[in-house]
Amino acid sequence: MTGLPLAFATPWVLVGLAALPVLWWLLRVTPPRPETVTFPPLRLLAEVRVEEETPARTPWWLTAIRLLAAAAVIFALAGPVFRPAADRLTGTGPVWLIVDNGFSAAPDWAARLRTAETVIDGAREAGRTVVLVATADGTDADVVARTADDAARRLAAVGPRAWSPDHGAIVAALQRTAEAARPGDVIWIAEPADDGSAKAFAASLSALAAGAEIVLAGADSTPPPAVVAVAHDGTGIAATVRRIDGATPATGTARAVDRRGRLLDERPYAFDGAATETSVRFELPLELRNEIARVELAGAESASAVQLLDDRWRRRTVGLISGVGGDRAQPLLSPTYYLTKALLPFADIREPRSPAVDAAVKGYLDERVAAIVMADVGTLSGDTAAAVRSFVERGGVLIRFAGPHLAAGEDDFVPVPLRRGGRTLGGSLSWEKPQALAGFSEAGPFAGSVVPSDVTVERQVLAEPSPDLDRFTWASLADGTPLVTARPVGGGWLVLFHVTADTTWSNLPLSGAFVEMLRRTVALGHAGGSATSAAAVQGTEVTLPPMTVLDGFGRFTTPRADVRGLPARAAATVLASRDTPPGLYGGEDAFRAVNLMRPDTPYVRLDASALAGAARAPLAAEAGTRLGPWLFVLGFLLLVVDALAVLVLVGGVRLFAGRRPATATVAVVALAAALAAGLPADGARAQGTLSPEDQKLLDAVSVTRLAYVETGDATVDEASRAGLWALTRYLSARTALEAGRPMALDPEKDELSVYPLIYWPVDPAVPAPSRAAMQRVEAFMKSGGTVLFDTRDQFDVVPGSDSSPAQVRLREMLAGVDVPPLEPVPADHVLTKAFYLMNDFPGRYVGSPLWVEATRPADEEAADEGGDVRPVRAGDGVSPILITGNDFAGAWAADDNGSFLYPVVPGEPRQREFALRAGVNIVMYTLTGNYKADQVHVPALLERLGQ
Repeated sequence: MTGLPLAFATPWVLVGLAALPVLWWLLRVTPPRPETVTFPPLRLLAEVRVEEETPARTPWWLTAIRLLAAAAVIFALAGPVFRPAADRLTGTGPVWLIVDNGFSAAPDWAARLRTAETVIDGAREAGRTVVLVATADGTDADVVARTADDAARRLAAVGPRAWSPDHGAIVAALQRTAEAARPGDVIWIAEPADDGSAKAFAASLSALAAGAEIVLAGADSTPPPAVVAVAHDGTGIAATVRRIDGATPATGTARAVDRRGRLLDERPYAFDGAATETSVRFELPLELRNEIARVELAGAESASAVQLLDDRWRRRTVGLISGVGGDRAQPLLSPTYYLTKALLPFADIREPRSPAVDAAVKGYLDERVAAIVMADVGTLSGDTAAAVRSFVERGGVLIRFAGPHLAAGEDDFVPVPLRRGGRTLGGSLSWEKPQALAGFSEAGPFAGSVVPSDVTVERQVLAEPSPDLDRFTWASLADGTPLVTARPVGGGWLVLFHVTADTTWSNLPLSGAFVEMLRRTVALGHAGGSATSAAAVQGTEVTLPPMTVLDGFGRFTTPRADVRGLPARAAATVLASRDTPPGLYGGEDAFRAVNLMRPDTPYVRLDASALAGAARAPLAAEAGTRLGPWLFVLGFLLLVVDALAVLVLVGGVRLFAGRRPATATVAVVALAAALAAGLPADGARAQGTLSPEDQKLLDAVSVTRLAYVETGDATVDEASRAGLWALTRYLSARTALEAGRPMALDPEKDELSVYPLIYWPVDPAVPAPSRAAMQRVEAFMKSGGTVLFDTRDQFDVVPGSDSSPAQVRLREMLAGVDVPPLEPVPADHVLTKAFYLMNDFPGRYVGSPLWVEATRPADEEAADEGGDVRPVRAGDGVSPILITGNDFAGAWAADDNGSFLYPVVPGEPRQREFALRAGVNIVMYTLTGNYKADQVHVPALLERLGQ
């Protein structure tokens, strides 16, 4: 110290001031006066008046400017500080140096460290011992008085920690130290944030000091902002930022970073007025959003400004596939509606590229989804089944829901063997009343969930009893039958809900348990099949080892040897502490994050009112004002003044004043050499004609048309064309439909969706269509279209066999198609009343039934409607597939004059008329669906039926 409020970082530089007199003497020295010799002709100039004079010596004021500039540079190099921190050690006993090294001390840790070093230096000069305590490091080391050198070495190992100080543990240790020797001075370098323990610690410290002077330093510094929560809101990630009070800066930048430290996104945030909380959103594509490992505040340099994200925060991508046709799935009643509502809070839903199951699965595998949910998909073809199995083995989750398709199918890619058909309320294998959900298996992911009491099941697919059935059961009904079964396949899971995803079989989709069950099941998609990850997901008793932890600055570091593992069940409730610091716990395939800040974490400014008599002191970095930069600026300005003064003295101003700026003429020539591309001579734009495919598509959409599949056999194709064209003319004469000429199509190339009905004559002599063609046909049927397969084989069954060659070919064609369960047209089906009232559907032949998609039995519908049996079954939508062997096109076929081309067999009276009426009903059914099942038509139908 100099006795003045001024100190120097390098005072030895001031020795340079002794050179200022030498510099003054050098500036004053001038060459010796020249000898004067009188030259007579010069008398002529004696009377000439001299306008300018050059001084023979440097003016005193210019010398002073130069000396001041030199002195300013010397003082600047000496590092002057105005009002530096004063040495406040006034006692004679040990010096208690208490350093808070929690998370809020990190931003200005360098200043706190210099302050502590100043105290230790003062104790060294006074020959006093030091009791150094770092409040966030616990009391593992003895809290005893040490020499200043020992205290300095211990201080070098102290750093900011990622948790709050443990003031309570420090009080007991200081009390034992005070009993040995009372302190002479107490310096508490406190951090600005308080978890609620600082006030009690301050009161205890006052009692232990026993009259010693207490200095509180650093309590007035600015606490860092904190990220207290991160949440998904459906379209992005929202981070909640909190500050203690208005002293914290009102603006900043939040960043999203991946595990490798790469910046993914950054967004500004701002607090409104005196508000202490604000929100900042990151809107990124799902692939980048799932890569976010931490959200941090730029420049905060504190663990409170970091929020870690573990694998639970990753929004899984889930692909939905429904076996229900598009027109049958009403938007608010379809399985995909319930699934979307249940999955949306925690997953990103992907829509299928195509209604066909094979194409949808391929698209989802290309998109690398975490889980695939299949609602009532009954058949998986060989290639698709292999692809799905590979997906599950690599760690994916396949979640299947039952339904009519699955109950009637023969798919063996299910967790447990199933019985054909199912069990329903009031049928065979029936219940007397709906069954309630009994509970969840302790070994499954649903363990610990609340079992809802209002969930009831009216129908289900049954699992074949087996000794190990319980091992694969995650949820069961009151009678002990499984509701959810699952089986690990490689690194993934195959899960089956034995009810539908909509409310037709149970009210489970209306329960909150449905959302939780799906959330926990989808979470298995990133488990990888390991024991650690499975325990992390399912919450079993296992300890997750520390992977990496945060230091006080919010940076990842290697865990200490004494850091404890994290119990998997308590991962969501463990608070950050010295034993479990903030960081990631678990393995690379599944891990859990422990964060310092939560929405309910206390975060207030330090209240040291219990130390009312303590002296307040700033940190060393805040105690003085550095004058060096200002002195450098002063020296530079003085040199500028010196240069201008010299310029005036030598007459340089007149030289500049006497010059006139030269006049220059600037000529700007703008020449544009345009290189024009050759255009047609007539200037018209060339227009190409439509391709045959585009023209065909344009013709198909311009008017309603029926279509038929070309087989390659000219006779069969001509019969199809003539039959559909005759049926179209018949429709125009008997109904309001005015359709265009039928179109021939190739299912592998042509667009199918523009046709309501496609007639497909099955010819065993023609090669079967490719798998790609049948995928397009399946997509057409799933989208609401109808395909009428006509085997034309009523009299072609091979003796001794129950199948004809055409039927064998049809089975081959439909082997990889998700065909719904079929039944002959029942008497109360809409098809029997779509336009004409009909009992059967003859064609060129009689006797083959017309097969349609099976619907709910009339007695079930009557039970649902209170016992009233309606004259027509109220089935939603249109059957996507119709199968007959009666050769419809052969009965309809006629030439342009109306003469029929083929005889009907056996040729009963009006057989051809009824065949045409059957065609009218089929066309009207495909166009209007369940229109005639509406309640408004019931009186007219009852009257026509004579009831």
